[in-house]
Amino acid sequence: MSKLAELMAKKAELEKQIEAAKQAEQADAIKQIVELAKAYGISYADLKPHMTKRRKRRAVMDAS
Repeated sequence: MSKLAELMAKKAELEKQIEAAKQAEQADAIKQIVELAKAYGISYADLKPHMTKRRKRRAVMDAS
């Protein structure tokens, strides 16, 4: 196996490990968020305004 092929195989394996670690940490983060929300009585309705991006409206200039 060539050096390049070996490195590509290692890269693929590392990418799989990175994705697995990311998913595990994300699950832990969600669990922690849920626990904090319950502890402080925070609902989805409380969070929703902070989760959506709001676009700033451009002022419409009157050309007249």
